[in-house]
Amino acid sequence: MADDDYGPRRRPRWKTFLFIALGSAGLLGLLAVLYLTGAQKGSAQSSLGPKSYSTHVECQVNTTGSKSTVTISGTITGNATRYSVTVEVLDAASRQRIGLQTFEVQGTNAFRGTTAAQAPIGHGGIECKITKVA
Repeated sequence: MADDDYGPRRRPRWKTFLFIALGSAGLLGLLAVLYLTGAQKGSAQSSLGPKSYSTHVECQVNTTGSKSTVTISGTITGNATRYSVTVEVLDAASRQRIGLQTFEVQGTNAFRGTTAAQAPIGHGGIECKITKVA
């Protein structure tokens, strides 16, 4: 025991740090792969995957006296069985929002509804656009 000045021989510290670094990198890599493949815990939407769709919308304004209503009709086709489509109605001249309606589309690809115009409609008419599909 003449060579043993400080007790049993210790492992070099760089090996410990190397094991910790490789283990951490492997764990982060696994989490990245799970995230990219959509296997997140507690997220129902990620398991559904992205929705691919094609839409078309038309609007027609009906004015009686000082009150106006907007009839919205449209279609959506895609790879999902259910969609939530939000349509915004704008005054074409001022670009002011005059109506907003959300449609729940399920079992068909068509949606239709009527909404009251929330502001007077200018001479330029109206413009409809789909602002959200979920």
